[in-house]
Amino acid sequence: MPATWLGKSLSASLGHNNLLELVAERHRTTPRTVERMNPGVAWDDVEPGTVLFVPDVGQVRLGRPVTRLVIRLGAHELEAFDSDGRLVAHFPVSIGRSVEQRPLGELRVTTTARDPNYTFDPDVFPESAEGRELGRRLVIPPGPNNPVGLAWIGLDCPGYGIHGTPEPEHIGITESHGCFRLANWDALVLLEAAWVGLPVVVEP
Repeated sequence: MPATWLGKSLSASLGHNNLLELVAERHRTTPRTVERMNPGVAWDDVEPGTVLFVPDVGQVRLGRPVTRLVIRLGAHELEAFDSDGRLVAHFPVSIGRSVEQRPLGELRVTTTARDPNYTFDPDVFPESAEGRELGRRLVIPPGPNNPVGLAWIGLDCPGYGIHGTPEPEHIGITESHGCFRLANWDALVLLEAAWVGLPVVVEP
């Protein structure tokens, strides 16, 4: 995986870095968890036929139509509800680092996309020396290691969305530049249930 924004923009796609990352994401967990479940595996040189232990998660789909999302900033959680007010799904979520970057109130979904690209804007990353030197936007190609991961759910607050991430181990712990981040596997589940016009209530 290229280390620079420019290098990423010149890549054909931003796939998994290695087999460990692919196995972990496919089974809805972090690479560290898979390593701990398979202490004897040499991940840099996995032999064909190697048997791995992984979480028995199976395929996850929401059982009922979603009519409302609620994001609770203080709890770092996103919940989905059906038309009867019943809880359909609960996901840990990362939120904006700065209080000023956290929208409150009722928003609505305006667009959804599987395998989105990402536009790197130096103005959004003032801490990036590379961004300051480039002085221009870059389009980053799709893939699980794209900054918004495998799913994008755009909101009617310009520049804001609910999306995936290449670093699931940081969800609910570290904070973003403003958007609401989920693990890629949770973002994909939510993407299947999301629809244009879906209300998204953001609470303190």
